[in-house]
Amino acid sequence: MKPDLKNSRIMTWWNRRNSPKSDDSPDESPDKSDEAGKKGFITDFARQCAENLEEFEEVEVKCGITGPSGSGKSSLINAIVNERIADVGVTETTNEPQDVRHGNVIFTDLPGIGTAKWPRETYIERLNLASYDVFLLITSGRFTENDLFLYQKLTEMGKPCLVVRNKFDIAVTNADFDHGHTEEQTREIITRNILENLAPSRPERIYLVSARLPHLYDLDDLLSDIQEALPGIKSQRFLMDSAAYSAKKLSEKRELLEKRLIWFTGTAAANGAIPIPGIDVFGDVAVMLKFADEVASSYGLKEDQLGRKQRFLTSNTGQTLVTKAAQFTASFLTKQGIKVLLKKTANKTVARQAGKLVPILGPAVGAVIGGSGTYLVGRQMISEGETIAREIMEEMSRSATLESLTEKTT
Repeated sequence: MKPDLKNSRIMTWWNRRNSPKSDDSPDESPDKSDEAGKKGFITDFARQCAENLEEFEEVEVKCGITGPSGSGKSSLINAIVNERIADVGVTETTNEPQDVRHGNVIFTDLPGIGTAKWPRETYIERLNLASYDVFLLITSGRFTENDLFLYQKLTEMGKPCLVVRNKFDIAVTNADFDHGHTEEQTREIITRNILENLAPSRPERIYLVSARLPHLYDLDDLLSDIQEALPGIKSQRFLMDSAAYSAKKLSEKRELLEKRLIWFTGTAAANGAIPIPGIDVFGDVAVMLKFADEVASSYGLKEDQLGRKQRFLTSNTGQTLVTKAAQFTASFLTKQGIKVLLKKTANKTVARQAGKLVPILGPAVGAVIGGSGTYLVGRQMISEGETIAREIMEEMSRSATLESLTEKTT
């Protein structure tokens, strides 16, 4: 989703400005020509940035969740986003589609197939499953004949359908206690049983996960494969709104946020005057607050997002990280905090940042965007946000591993 500048006035102006002039070319004031070119340049670039932002904000990802009651569907939804967004129940049965939204990702807990209310002959059409982008077929035990029927129909439709075995941590503990099996042996047994259960269909992979201990097992791989199964902008939208359980995923989030920062900064440049390197102290506070909220949400640093993480952050280190997250939101998610940071950038040397953008956006826009206070503060947001998110992820992983080991020895 890079700005398409090939056919815009931006490239027309830039090519004209740098092309050799013939002897019979009419004289034109360089200053006047350059000034007009710059205005057109910024106008076109800002328009493209605004269109990119609008497209990203409007796109939705529809994820269908199916599986028997008690398989942990709601818990898995919460684990996918690492936030409590779905009510967790033990005996509740879904009789109607139930939507849970996180950002622009919509998780739909689908009613069971093959019941009197939802016969499998009309199930797909009545629920309009063709409108969904991806499906998760979840179990904590065995799949039924109706589950197999649905899996086959979805794959025939060309829909990505990933098979998930939830509560794998419990299976590992029980297999060790009852049979002395290792985790790897348990993995092989469960995978083989599910593949036999789904025969003649054979999914490429069975994801063994624990919604309760999301940092362990296959959940990060599951999220990566969901992201890969989605097309273009929907893949980026899922990356933005899902959790990160690996350093690789955090790096992918950073790359996406850096790209979006250019778009946000481009719109800020158009909302006011063209920012002057080192001088645009106030920038566009409203634009930066919106970007800050996006950074904090994507990295899971907002107060309501930290709730689910608390049980993994009870150590002194964990509590220190919770405090860091609170300080991050205080600095970047308030008008006063943004204004203070923009003032601090006024006297900084910005040539290095501008130079980094020249190969991407061209010399003129690279200087405009790279030299703006909004861009510099945005880079700081991403850097600090990623650092805190990485530290929280590592502490949660350590805590989850200790919890798992404790359960195995009790």
